[in-house]
Amino acid sequence: MMMMNQYDCLNKAQLSFEYLHTNSTTHTFLFGALAELVDNSRDAGATNLDIYTRKDPSLRGGFYLAFLDDGCGMHYDDVFNVIVFGKSGKRHTLDSNQIGQYGNGLKSGAMRISNDFILFTKKDNIGTCLFLSRTFHQEEHITQIMCPMPCFDLITQQPIENTDNEQINGTRTYTYDKTKHELEMYLITKYSPFKTIDDLFKQFNLITSSSGTLIVLYNVKLSDTGEAELNIKTDPYDMLIDSKNRRNLFDDNDDSIPPEYRSFRAYVSILYCEPRMRITIQQRRVITKRLPHTLYKPRQYQFKSTRFKTRSEQEIKKCEQELESLDERIREADSQVHDIQQRLGITYTIDERTRLRKLQIHAADLKDIANRLRTGLLRKKSELNTTKILTFTFGLNIQNRAADGVFVYNCGRLIKMYEKIGQPNKKTLYCRGVIGIVDVPSIVLEPTHNKQSFADEKEYHFLLKNIGEYMRQYWTDTGVEHYIKEFWETYGYRDDQLDRPPSNDSEAIKRRQVAVPMLIQCNKCLKWRRLPYSTNTMPLTQAQLESWQCSNNTDILNNSCLLNEKLEGIPEGELKQKSQEINNQSRVLSRAPSPLTRSSTNNKRISNAEISSTTLNATSKLSTHLSNASSSSSSSTTNSQKRSISTSRSLSTKAKPKKKIKRRIIKTHDTTNDDDDDDDEEEETSLLTTEQTSRSNNQQTSLLDSVTSTNYVQILDDDNDTENIDQSEIITVGPLPPPTIGARVSAMYQGARRPGQVINVNDKRGIFKMRFDEFPSPEFDYSFSYKSSAWSYVGTPPPSTTTRSSIDETNTNENEPLFTIAKKFKALIKFMLPPDWELTREQVTSMNYDDLSRFDVGVFMQSYREKMTKIVEQRKADEAHWRTLAQRLQTEVTELLNLSGKSIPIDCSMEDFEQRIQNYSTQVEKPH
Repeated sequence: MMMMNQYDCLNKAQLSFEYLHTNSTTHTFLFGALAELVDNSRDAGATNLDIYTRKDPSLRGGFYLAFLDDGCGMHYDDVFNVIVFGKSGKRHTLDSNQIGQYGNGLKSGAMRISNDFILFTKKDNIGTCLFLSRTFHQEEHITQIMCPMPCFDLITQQPIENTDNEQINGTRTYTYDKTKHELEMYLITKYSPFKTIDDLFKQFNLITSSSGTLIVLYNVKLSDTGEAELNIKTDPYDMLIDSKNRRNLFDDNDDSIPPEYRSFRAYVSILYCEPRMRITIQQRRVITKRLPHTLYKPRQYQFKSTRFKTRSEQEIKKCEQELESLDERIREADSQVHDIQQRLGITYTIDERTRLRKLQIHAADLKDIANRLRTGLLRKKSELNTTKILTFTFGLNIQNRAADGVFVYNCGRLIKMYEKIGQPNKKTLYCRGVIGIVDVPSIVLEPTHNKQSFADEKEYHFLLKNIGEYMRQYWTDTGVEHYIKEFWETYGYRDDQLDRPPSNDSEAIKRRQVAVPMLIQCNKCLKWRRLPYSTNTMPLTQAQLESWQCSNNTDILNNSCLLNEKLEGIPEGELKQKSQEINNQSRVLSRAPSPLTRSSTNNKRISNAEISSTTLNATSKLSTHLSNASSSSSSSTTNSQKRSISTSRSLSTKAKPKKKIKRRIIKTHDTTNDDDDDDDEEEETSLLTTEQTSRSNNQQTSLLDSVTSTNYVQILDDDNDTENIDQSEIITVGPLPPPTIGARVSAMYQGARRPGQVINVNDKRGIFKMRFDEFPSPEFDYSFSYKSSAWSYVGTPPPSTTTRSSIDETNTNENEPLFTIAKKFKALIKFMLPPDWELTREQVTSMNYDDLSRFDVGVFMQSYREKMTKIVEQRKADEAHWRTLAQRLQTEVTELLNLSGKSIPIDCSMEDFEQRIQNYSTQVEKPH
């Protein structure tokens, strides 16, 4: 005691209460400050976290904000460490799932949101209260930070009156002092929202579990307008940030801004990579998400690098220095204890016993910290020379294409979201809609104190650069770039509105739901379940989503909380080295198509309209055949109708790279005059100066999109005339009288047959434009060819008159009985029936004509394509898995044989390895 008192005359470093404000300014994102308190509940092992507000006109802002969890709670000693800035017991723990590392999140986050906070925590029926108030310091003119911390027995509701000789578990740093306790209660009741002791114990009673913590923030920060920064008025079940309170001023009416920047509910739903906590905001449960399983066509890639040693080396050096310092302090503490014990002998005074006990406690604490630090040091040294492996997961966000980018997590906690990489600019479809996800451990990258960025910016940008390369590889692997326009149209997106949400058309919504069925978390066991899509099931309401349990699952294989969680595996991909030239070509081909172009030159996919219209031919039996007549004999026909040529077939007998191709409008010659088409006759030939890649003559012709653009453009070789076009490419359809303006027709559009009215005809091109009854606005008008099988008349077709455009009257198919057509259509459905389709083969057989007419071919074909893709990807994943196991087995056997004296090269092929093993087996079996 003499040694401590002799330094009392020296100047001491002080922590001014102004530091509370300075420390809080590290949080530039308001939700990031709130997330600090959510992190504390997660680290405490909480299963439930309730975030709510209570109105109180006496407080600044008119309300206080509360965080109530059922975590492990804290003893008095743990609460005392809370007010020690920079001290954290999580730093040296072996649990890598702990998010907090700096012992600063509660103070900085709470002070960013409000001026004051009070904490109630419960453990082993001991309640401890922590009061930290800037208002108290300002009004009392106190410069140093003072924190009242009363401690109670929650059974008797009386203060714990322990002494140094009668310590209760968790109260080693607490000794009852009546004067101190009364002063603490006076300050709390004066400067907090709880004005009586009964009010305080009501807060303890809110912690209904055996342990837990309640944090109340009050006197919240206000904006320049005088309103609270946290908007709780607009949505009673959420907490919002208005644009005026965001650093990067977003427009509140801009739908392209992701909701996670505005809504705390949306932000919390993706805050953790694997959510395992039931969170409610304003009495309504948060529907959390597991991002990788909410994406279309997810794929993961393994990234290996030895570059991230810098962080490990720094941690090892720092750990060694701390351990060396601790060893010195432990030796000094043990020496002091031993010296006192020898000098005092058996007799002790009360003061001497108190001093000896404190020294013993101090030495034990130092040894405990040293043991944890030494264990961590050994682990870090073993990890130093290991290759760091990160998993990059990518997928397409078909629910909201504009919300794309990379999500970077650290130890399962979100650090960065919507990082834009891999896209050349915002005006292209290249990598549009792709979401990337990576969870980076702290040993690779260390987050900043506010958990909104990373301390090593250089290493972080290196990581983003590699993620961009893998994202481009994923874009190539999906194959979407070959039919990008048709792909996004299938799910309700328009190319001229890249940053807008998709269409709310029922068909588009249905396609998005079929492609990615809902993944939901059970409200009881917190396990994740995939809900099978069914057209007969109504969408779940908000109340049903919040209370959903495994027993509500229509899938009988996953309708119990006792069953294990079953989520589909994500296929693995591999980065392939590609030249910059190929990457550049891919970007050019993936640019948003102009209104005059149907698709890129490499488009070999079949659009959704083609799938539907092709399948419907089984019921309508519209005959489709290929014209094989020579150019001379069919010149009159080809001049009176639009030629349809596959863009994937070569137009010349030899591949001619780097040549200019001519874009020519083929016009028809008609003896009748059409005043409506005067503008069409003034169109002239234009040159398209693009670089054409070489194409093979043996490439097969793909089906044509029966829905064509009004401004149809043909690509013709500059060196060849129109007579050189392969006549086998021209598709003609059975006779249907050309429509007239005002005629009622139905056509395939967005995967379904929809009725409408003809609003314009063009005899010279053999096309007409119609307006759909469901989409009466001009932007949804679509043009069709006279010969297309995607349209038909509503009712009885008008009698054939003198055709304005020559149509082949030869019908190669005779009439066929309707029951034969239906029989063939049923056989086609049963042949392509997906495993989990809502109809069985027996139900398909029993379908009548009305059932067949209502059968949604578009959804059926989409599901078939999805299932086939998953089967192929699963087969590839299984093949890669078994190949890895075989290679690992080969390596282990090789090492064993080499140790036994039988030399086998480590890098030998699998065939050579099998041959050598066979030879060794033969030698062993030979008699000696």
